[in-house]
Amino acid sequence: MDVVVDGERNFTLTRNPESVLAAVAAVDEYLRERGRAILSVKVDGKSVPYTDLVDTLGDKPVDQVEQLVVDSAEMAALVRTTLEELHNAAPELPQACRHLAEVFQGESPDAGFEPFQQLAAIWAHVKSREICVANALNVPLDELQLDGVSLAQVHRELNDYLNEAAAAIEKRDCVLLADLLEYELAPRAEQETRIAAALEQRAQEATG
Repeated sequence: MDVVVDGERNFTLTRNPESVLAAVAAVDEYLRERGRAILSVKVDGKSVPYTDLVDTLGDKPVDQVEQLVVDSAEMAALVRTTLEELHNAAPELPQACRHLAEVFQGESPDAGFEPFQQLAAIWAHVKSREICVANALNVPLDELQLDGVSLAQVHRELNDYLNEAAAAIEKRDCVLLADLLEYELAPRAEQETRIAAALEQRAQEATG
């Protein structure tokens, strides 16, 4: 497997990792020692979001992959710019959820299907960036809590509701979609600003 780190092919896997995920972990360790953090991962030309690393790469043997490309950024700069991005995006999510709930309750509910897909994509990006910051800070999501619930659990619950919403879209069940948006997704969207604040606090603690 060809490993490219920040455009260079000078990284050598010395531990013979059994999976591509283990190879990514080895690159991550190498970068951390140099004050850098992973920004993006590509496997055979396909981007793999942080949220999908375990599911996509966990069991994939290295001999089934031709090329692993990892790009990184200076850790402090990555955390700073990502937190700014989260602070800009998070406040928009609750309003978007409630607006779409009104659309699905209105006279033209079909008009909400495409915007919902866009909302889900934006939200997935937000969660991916949160994981990116936590990874850069070397803080497992199980250790970060919001109202006594770990961020890992918050992410799992959100994914469950988004999957339920996706199933409702397939069934054209606009009533269920409106209820999910108003009573389940909007309250969780309101948490995103607080999650960003919690990550920012941990970043400040890490930098002293």
